[in-house]
Amino acid sequence: MDALSGRWYDGVSSQPRAVRLWLGAPGRLRIQDEAGQVWDWPLAEVALSPRLGRTPRLLRYAGHGQIECMDDPRLAAWFPRRRSGWVEALADWLERRRVAIALAACAAVAMVFALFKYGVPAAALYLAERMPRAVEVQTSGQVLAVLERLRLEPSRLPPARQAALRDGFARLVQGQPRSEQLVLHFAHAPVLGANAFALPDGRIYLTDALVALAQDDDELMAVLAHEAAHHIHRHGLRQAIESTSVLLVVGMLAGDVSGSSLSVSVPAVLLQSGFSRGHEREADAYALALMRSRGVPAVAFVRMLRRLSAQAPGEGEGEGEGEGEGEGDRGRVAGYLSTHPPTPERIRAAEAAAASDH
Repeated sequence: MDALSGRWYDGVSSQPRAVRLWLGAPGRLRIQDEAGQVWDWPLAEVALSPRLGRTPRLLRYAGHGQIECMDDPRLAAWFPRRRSGWVEALADWLERRRVAIALAACAAVAMVFALFKYGVPAAALYLAERMPRAVEVQTSGQVLAVLERLRLEPSRLPPARQAALRDGFARLVQGQPRSEQLVLHFAHAPVLGANAFALPDGRIYLTDALVALAQDDDELMAVLAHEAAHHIHRHGLRQAIESTSVLLVVGMLAGDVSGSSLSVSVPAVLLQSGFSRGHEREADAYALALMRSRGVPAVAFVRMLRRLSAQAPGEGEGEGEGEGEGEGDRGRVAGYLSTHPPTPERIRAAEAAAASDH
């Protein structure tokens, strides 16, 4: 008796049973378990899974579950009419060749790299530009609720001083994209130190410590121009979408991309990660161009960057950029505000812009 060994999952019991298979009467597949019980399946009604590398083959018979067995030439003899499609045949051919497997693995790695290097940022920009205003407001509210627990208190600056800075900021961003959404707020927050940050809905916060650090209003306008650029370019949502891209891809593979999952993950990521180096460069370039158009000297940006860099000694050029400007406390403040000093690269770019003003 020319029999194959297999495991039968009958769809009734959770436990498979060991069986042997062979051809019985013409057109019939005979199955016998260890207890000696015998079944006959009509070959015409048995579906044989395509051959794919060294994976087991499956024999399915409607209403009787499936039998799993290793690939064997006898299966081809029993089911001569079964032919795999060209895709299955190509996959089987490739999986039997190590060079093809290595090339396929390299191609897969390259595709994943290209996806997250170029595809994800492009998709994030597309999605952020079309994100409903309500999402920005809701996300910003959730972020602010966390920040308030970090002792974000009302500013102690005199009302006249706050009003003067608001007027200067309004003149600075007048006519800029989304300028009607930009609203300047002040806060007393010792835990944040000298800091400024922009929420996705356009609210920009300036701490009392940063106002005290600046030598003149031009330096404050430089910081505010940078933060306004973050909002204009939707860096907050873009960074959140980019950072959650892995979760979204895994969610799609797992079949869970519900809106509720996204609404929870975006604020969480905003609080755990700052802007990318590319976003910081883009915000700096926009801020310098805006300052030039408003007659604010670029050297004010240089002075402020140097002073902010001196506020957090020990942070090197290789560090990433945070959401705000100024000193931060990585151990106490969420990543959204855990700032790093400007890198020498950013300072050099600002110096070049200042040199071109002369």
